[in-house]
Amino acid sequence: MKKIPKTIDALPGTFMLTGMFGFIITVIYTNSGRIPLDYGVAFCIVFLIMFLASLKSIMPSGKI
Repeated sequence: MKKIPKTIDALPGTFMLTGMFGFIITVIYTNSGRIPLDYGVAFCIVFLIMFLASLKSIMPSGKI
């Protein structure tokens, strides 16, 4: 039985931009008090994960 190599398709650039801008806007809104701190931290984590996932999909890797 042959093993089929796994490949990861690159995420679109808008996904990375959404992660970057979402993180920056969330930090600004949380520091200014427009968003409560617990919501701000949760949104920052989500946008950071989005950004890291887009970076992972861009970088070539031999195996998963």
